[in-house]
Amino acid sequence: MESNNRLVVIEVSELEAMIERVVERKLREILNHDNKSLGRDGRMSLNEVIAALDISKQCAYNWIKSGRLSQPTRIGRRLYWSPDAIRAMMP
Repeated sequence: MESNNRLVVIEVSELEAMIERVVERKLREILNHDNKSLGRDGRMSLNEVIAALDISKQCAYNWIKSGRLSQPTRIGRRLYWSPDAIRAMMP
């Protein structure tokens, strides 16, 4: 079986732009769902936020601690964010 693997060389700035476009598209997809899919009162759950931003759970916790990600609303043991807070993170 033949492999179709190719080495592609791109500039770091091009890679960053590609990643930003993918994250922005995924975030728009999540934010465009009706509020029933966004947890309680239209808020986004931790899993939805990490999927939208394409980050790990640990990265989300680090971002909360450093202030890069806004403080969530805690309902019981679960964390929720306003979709507007996540939108504000977009470039």
